Amino acid sequence: MILLDGKTLSEKILSDLKSKIYHLRSTINLDIILIGDSPASLKYVSLKQAKAESIGIGGRLHHFSVSEPPATIFSLIDSLNFDSSVTGFFVQLPLPENYDNNLIVNSIDPSKDADGLNPTSGIVPAVDRGIVRLLTEYKILPSNKNIIIVNDSLLIGQPLKKEFEKLGGKVTLCNEFTSDLGSTTLTSDILISATGVKNLITAPMVKEGIVAIDIGGGDIDFAGVSAKASYITPTFGGVGPMTVISLLENTYDLTVKK
Repeated sequence: MILLDGKTLSEKILSDLKSKIYHLRSTINLDIILIGDSPASLKYVSLKQAKAESIGIGGRLHHFSVSEPPATIFSLIDSLNFDSSVTGFFVQLPLPENYDNNLIVNSIDPSKDADGLNPTSGIVPAVDRGIVRLLTEYKILPSNKNIIIVNDSLLIGQPLKKEFEKLGGKVTLCNEFTSDLGSTTLTSDILISATGVKNLITAPMVKEGIVAIDIGGGDIDFAGVSAKASYITPTFGGVGPMTVISLLENTYDLTVKK
């Protein structure tokens, strides 16, 4: 079993990106919209800010309470869309229940969509870019592989399906209505789970040699599944760091495109 080490790879990419930004000699600002005080979101936003600052990317954090009316957020997004000093921005997910994720991300100007979540932006979503890069680093080719993604959302599952299909993968999306999930996951060569349900994927649900990727931060029972896996992400230090560095790469790409 080999660990898919996103932490080490992301640090290498970060170093290369810092050099690119230095030689670009252009001001890059990545703004962040955060709604609420979820400890996980606060930690993730702090990490993103620190990584951005370490390579010369500036920007502001716009932090609102969970009681902030959606109209305020839409007004801010509209303002950022037209602010020439802002290279790109994103809304930290998940959002409170009174917000519509799709309406929010679709209101972001495609030319400033650092997270790549507006389907019209042409930017590969950061989480998808990170996963594809991680697999490429370990020479795991999606072509002709059965790929099961346990998430069919517009923000993760569906764009990730498109990316893998471009690379020749045969992709199936699953959700909470999938009957007998275990029988489906047993057919996978590459299994990706992004539900946030702890230990949803257990050893009897995967075959020997599986490539297992945990986006949910605990979806995959690491102790059990790792015994059967050829490659597996750690619960922490796999997809997370790759998503952060891909967000910064997307921001750099937005700068170059201007």
